[in-house]
Amino acid sequence: MFDIVNKNKTAVTVVLGLVALGLVVGAGVSGLGAMSDDSEPYLAKVGGRMITERDVAQAVGNQVVSDEMKPMVVEQIVSQKLLQARAEQLKLTAPDSLVRNVITQIPAFQVDGRFNDQRYQELLASQQMTPAIFEQKVRQDIVMRQLMDGFVQTGFVSNASMQQLNQLMAEKREVATAIVSPEQYLAQVTVSDAEIKKYFDANQAAFKKPEMVKLEYLLLSQADLAAAQTVSDEEVAKYFADHQQELAKEERRVSHILLTVDKTAKPADKALVRKQAEAILAELKANPARFAELAKQKSQDPGSAVNGGDLGFFPRGAMVKPFDEVAFKLKKGEISGLVETDFGFHILQLNDLKSTALADVKPGIVEKLKLQKIQTAFPAQAEKFTELVYQQSDSLKPAADTLKLTVKQSDWVTRTGTADPLLNNPKLIEAAYSDDVLKAKHNSEAIEVAPGQLVSVRVLEHKPASTQTLAEVSALISQKLKQEKALALALADGEKKLASLKSGAATPLTWSESKGFTRIAEQGVAEADLKAIFKADTAKLPAYIGAPIPGRGYAIYKVNAAIPAPALSPENQFKMQENLAKMYGQVEMTAFIEAIKKDIQVKYHLKPTKAE
Repeated sequence: MFDIVNKNKTAVTVVLGLVALGLVVGAGVSGLGAMSDDSEPYLAKVGGRMITERDVAQAVGNQVVSDEMKPMVVEQIVSQKLLQARAEQLKLTAPDSLVRNVITQIPAFQVDGRFNDQRYQELLASQQMTPAIFEQKVRQDIVMRQLMDGFVQTGFVSNASMQQLNQLMAEKREVATAIVSPEQYLAQVTVSDAEIKKYFDANQAAFKKPEMVKLEYLLLSQADLAAAQTVSDEEVAKYFADHQQELAKEERRVSHILLTVDKTAKPADKALVRKQAEAILAELKANPARFAELAKQKSQDPGSAVNGGDLGFFPRGAMVKPFDEVAFKLKKGEISGLVETDFGFHILQLNDLKSTALADVKPGIVEKLKLQKIQTAFPAQAEKFTELVYQQSDSLKPAADTLKLTVKQSDWVTRTGTADPLLNNPKLIEAAYSDDVLKAKHNSEAIEVAPGQLVSVRVLEHKPASTQTLAEVSALISQKLKQEKALALALADGEKKLASLKSGAATPLTWSESKGFTRIAEQGVAEADLKAIFKADTAKLPAYIGAPIPGRGYAIYKVNAAIPAPALSPENQFKMQENLAKMYGQVEMTAFIEAIKKDIQVKYHLKPTKAE
């Protein structure tokens, strides 16, 4: 019954918000460009389906998406919706039973290796998602996996191609490196006052200080107020009693024996399986202690048969309805009659049952009650806070004293923001630089910087925009110019030393320990340098290659040995063939998606700009 899960582990690895299809297609975008004329609030539209900022947020688990990353996420969602549309055209479906089985096998929803309904509900709630929405995403994932598997698992790679690629990727060069760095030449260079003045005059914009203010502020936080609340044991006990059905959910540990039969099977075939199940049931009635033994021998559910039919603990509603109804009527140790579901005929035995104890949920109840208490009082507190900072606008102290809050001070805040996330709010910064706050020295209005957080600020100190004087930056400019001159000397001497080495002359250099380089980009070695290293004539070794390193000087590479690629082992050949096949399949998948775009219009509200 659970074979489909074992065969599709990748498909059921779930990132809450977007089901992990393994869908990585060549989006070909690097940024979002100009707005289109369409004023509707969406990022892209696939046919009639809009992709909004909320879709993007859900796709990455409600994390912040940078402007650089957003186009890639949007393009992935576009591809997903194109595949969904094509799957619907082809009438591909996933039955409820498969969706349910897939979800119960997701590790994120398990406790001690068993599906846990409470954890399932909590994780979905933390992502602002209902079970119905999530189950629909899983259903779509399964359907699209059916659609995609024909591409990503069918690429063909010849042995000749693999051998050639192995030669390119696994061949090595043993290389030692010497760096001719600017630091070696700093003592040789000087910078005059005239050079410093010339640089200063030519780069005035680089020495401008932005306008900035230092603030004092008052924060009214619902979370802080909630944390200060007290909750008695009596209140916790009453809440638990009032919400027992919700909190103390009963779970049952059931074992079953399953004889599978397709729901579309002919009556005669179904009758034959029923007869076999009745025979097993008769054996169990004669000797109930043999349940685990017979489950191992005769159950056709491979996931539980090895464990004597044990399905572990599960809550009401986790299994298909006929199974669930019987499981929650049994008494401990009791064996059921035959239970027919879409999977076949089951025989159930109730091994144990449990419900959640108060101690297990007490911390959560305490937090909930604290929040409930302050939610009732917070609107009045917020109104009082707003009145006080406005009516007594010459100081934050009256509001702080009345509401028992602490006045705090910020670091410098510019018009573009601050490192403090609480104060890095556009509306708050705009208020801080308003005439009423900056010039009249009044408190700002109470500004909601986040749900349940109100802040009022006043200016303590103000620095207008200014340009640093030559005296202030002279030392910095001198250091920069010296570094530039030393770098120029290093580059010139590096080229000279390289020429000397190539001529065969003895050249004093400090070489690093020899290291094996492959054609795969190495950390600290530019791609162009790697190409040059592998183009070096290996007939006469050592061979020397040189290249500037931006800002660091000149690198000289000494190629000491060329090591051919080892022969491919059968295991590595299989892995390479598998990976290349998937890669070629991915290329075909991308082409398939582009073909769908010809049938289903994709419209961007924020137009993607092509990657260079």
